[in-house]
Amino acid sequence: MGTEAGERIRSFIAVDLAVPVRAALRQFLADVAQVKCDVRWVRGEGLHVTLKFLGGVEPARLEQVRATLAAALSGRPALRVRARGLGAFPSWRRPRVLWVGLEGEGLPEMAACVETAMCRLGFEPEGRAFTPHITLGRVNGMRGWSLAEERLKTHLSDDFGVSIVEGVTIYRSVLRPDGAVYTPLWTIPLGRNMEGPQ
Repeated sequence: MGTEAGERIRSFIAVDLAVPVRAALRQFLADVAQVKCDVRWVRGEGLHVTLKFLGGVEPARLEQVRATLAAALSGRPALRVRARGLGAFPSWRRPRVLWVGLEGEGLPEMAACVETAMCRLGFEPEGRAFTPHITLGRVNGMRGWSLAEERLKTHLSDDFGVSIVEGVTIYRSVLRPDGAVYTPLWTIPLGRNMEGPQ
């Protein structure tokens, strides 16, 4: 993993989206980012679905994470998820995170499986229930927000396409002044495959 002994690796567990879905989301972000507002938009390579943020983890423990995750996900089927609709956490009136929703069976159950496996390794449980979503941006202030909200709300029911989720990836996250850089460390395959989008 190219790291010195004792160095902690900031990492998280996520699922990736299909290339056409990421392309549609990148195009959407390019459009809404034209509105001048105090929102830090996610870069294209950051468009994934986080299942569990691990924080700084020692390399040896990260190997444990990989082995435990592989055992926990063994035999779980691939999933079909659709990226559709926009929202804001905690609300449009007090936005902090802007997101695209995900529809499809099995993702919350898989997230619960990952959470249980990581809690067994001593990671802190999440403080809130898992809500399947893709983060688009983080609102740093209300400057220009009314214009951004107006633009975003014309896309409330947009459909960005279907992804077949065939694996779960453990990512390394390196924080830089211009945004985080994500590097996949391992991808753990799910069980039986599914046919393409319908």
